[in-house]
Amino acid sequence: MNIHMREATRADIPALDRVMQVISDGPADPEKVAPLLDKIQRDPDKYLVVAEDADTGTLCGSLLGVVFEDICGDCRPILLVENVAVLPEYQRKGVGRALFREVERWAKAKDCHYEILVSGMQRLGAHRFYRALGFEEVKGFKKYWLGE
Repeated sequence: MNIHMREATRADIPALDRVMQVISDGPADPEKVAPLLDKIQRDPDKYLVVAEDADTGTLCGSLLGVVFEDICGDCRPILLVENVAVLPEYQRKGVGRALFREVERWAKAKDCHYEILVSGMQRLGAHRFYRALGFEEVKGFKKYWLGE
């Protein structure tokens, strides 16, 4: 299997939605996703990376990296990782690790000095994977916005 890492494009929206359904409750509205994807692509501090199986053309995983400022110590930026998902048939095949290597390569080029990860509390299998990558669980919080 030959996995290629690249930035997501508008053409990826249907396949990206299939990947995102691994971690969501249902499909996204492509009319809402398209302008968000454009906004992410224009922001040099955001990177929506996708994993594509070069042998089949299948988009099989993705994650979103966001660099933000840190006002402590030497004021180097921090990497936030969110929306990590890999299709079930590609899990345990190195796709997740490759996604993290790619976003960490990008973040190091931006001088990030550490990384934090957001993951749903119920994703216990994913949490085992994150621990294997060296992440430590600290706390989990969820805030409900008015109207939900």
